[in-house]
Amino acid sequence: MKKTIFLYLALAFLLPSAIAFNCNSLSGGDFYVCNSIQSADLSSMEKDLLISDIFNKNKTTPNFDFVYQWNTNLKITSPSDGKTYSSGIIRNAWIETISLMPSVIEDNILYVPKSGKIRTEYNYQYILPSAKQKKDCKTIYSLVQNTATLTIYLNGKPIGNSKLNSFNLNEDNANFISRLDIAVRYRIKHYRLDDGSCRYYDSDYITDTLTLTDSLSAKLYKSQLDSSFKITDKYFNVTKGVLTADNFTKLILSFYNSQYQNSRYVYSLNYSLPYYVLTLKAEPIEYENSNNIYVGKNKNNFTFTIKDTSNCKITLFDHFDFITKLCDLSFNEINFSIRTDKINYYENDTIKVYITPENALVNITYANQSRLAKNYTEFRAVLYENKINAKLNNKEINILINATKKEDITFLYNISVLSFLGYFFFKAAKVYFLTFPI
Repeated sequence: MKKTIFLYLALAFLLPSAIAFNCNSLSGGDFYVCNSIQSADLSSMEKDLLISDIFNKNKTTPNFDFVYQWNTNLKITSPSDGKTYSSGIIRNAWIETISLMPSVIEDNILYVPKSGKIRTEYNYQYILPSAKQKKDCKTIYSLVQNTATLTIYLNGKPIGNSKLNSFNLNEDNANFISRLDIAVRYRIKHYRLDDGSCRYYDSDYITDTLTLTDSLSAKLYKSQLDSSFKITDKYFNVTKGVLTADNFTKLILSFYNSQYQNSRYVYSLNYSLPYYVLTLKAEPIEYENSNNIYVGKNKNNFTFTIKDTSNCKITLFDHFDFITKLCDLSFNEINFSIRTDKINYYENDTIKVYITPENALVNITYANQSRLAKNYTEFRAVLYENKINAKLNNKEINILINATKKEDITFLYNISVLSFLGYFFFKAAKVYFLTFPI
């Protein structure tokens, strides 16, 4: 916090006077801090910059309202590059496209949504001549017309004539051109000597014109927010599920008293000198936060375990938009099983695996081989690999088989026969000696 305050205080000495924030729109501790800053012995700009950190403190969500308020209240009286143009009596003319709102800079590309506003500023002066013209005993100059027409173009088509103009974009790329047409017309009244008197003689009309343009390009940001949600298991008072989502900048999975948040960007304020025009800059930094919920993340899959599933909502954000969806908490438990055609297999025998219920897509694993299968699948028996594993959603079952060499079975059979014969002769001898004692 100290570093933030220091930064804003440092900027305060460079920034022009801008806006005063209204603390009444805040509450709780923010309201108290805001009022404390307002009553401190600081300049208006120092106060505004410190309070701006309160309004823009959630760095994982773009605060376009703050940027819009700031940019539209800046007093811009000269071009940022200092260049002005003149023609005839038109002097110090300039035009500049100030900002697109809302907009976000990502990877050095300026993105805009389908609709927004563009701010343009311009100014110029005219200076009527005052010198007496040749042959005149007196020359009088007067302004007849002074017009400045601003036209905003988007991809070659005019969209308005205001300094703060709305736009609607239906193409992938946006090329904004702000054009200023200045026309200043003035009258020159000539007076000549006539019988010793300086009398009106004639008039000339002169029109000076000047056309200036400025441009700014951006790309259309395409919102592709989407998600899927599924309950995969329920046992006792615990519910398991998976949320799949992509193309988001921030995700919030919330329940009655639990919440998980995954943010993929933070937004910083990008300043354009010399007036510190603001544009949000998106920087990819992943941040996770959870409360009373366990979430395991694998790419775009978020597997969660929760006790209370009430009031479940999914909120997805991108740079300019967000959607909120209710969770489908329905759960149809599927009891599945697998069986093999027999228990004992020789090496390289075909193991036939039957899956129930039909058409259930099950992940079957045997001897480091995994495959998705419905109804039936086969494996080659691998020596001493005796376990077959099956997974359906979060359910998992195992069955055991016996995979041996053929000679191992023969050996075991011979041992079994010898053991049986030995036991048989032992019993017979015991009966004989009991019947006919020596």
